[in-house]
Amino acid sequence: MRRMSLKKLKVIPKEGYLLLLDFDDEDDDIKVSEEALSEVKSPAFDKNENISPQAEGDEDMGDEVDSMLDKSEDDIYKTLHIKRKWMETYVKESFKGSNQKLERFCKTNERERKNINNKFCEQYITTFQKSDMDVQKFNEEKEKSVNSCQKEQQALKLSKCSQNQTLEAVKEMHEKSMEVLMNLGTKN
Repeated sequence: MRRMSLKKLKVIPKEGYLLLLDFDDEDDDIKVSEEALSEVKSPAFDKNENISPQAEGDEDMGDEVDSMLDKSEDDIYKTLHIKRKWMETYVKESFKGSNQKLERFCKTNERERKNINNKFCEQYITTFQKSDMDVQKFNEEKEKSVNSCQKEQQALKLSKCSQNQTLEAVKEMHEKSMEVLMNLGTKN
């Protein structure tokens, strides 16, 4: 049986009873409501009569309508209560599921972050070690260059000294030979 909401129902009086229309099925309801409205426009009593032939049963009908409305109200409250409970359960389950998915995502994301961090650390350490080795090689080469330069400077000093000595020796020889030539030139 299909449940109806009160917003979709329309009550139309019809010859001593109420006609309930469910507007979910519009084709049938439009025909029925047009018939009921045409009957409401032309009441079920003669123009000469002041009271409807069913006026006596109106009070009984009112009691029936009240009891029907009370039952409907109880049914509506029960239905709403059941729907509210179902909705609460559904929302709780949805939140549980969402929280579990979020936790799984966070754990997976955390693992991926740790893996990326570990890879980065390994690359950093490797690069740092290589850089440190390059600095050590550079310092060794620098020391070798400094030592080599110092040796060359000493060699140059020695060479300069020996050249100076040789030059002085050549000078002395030149002076002696000039003296000898001068002496020869004066003796002759």
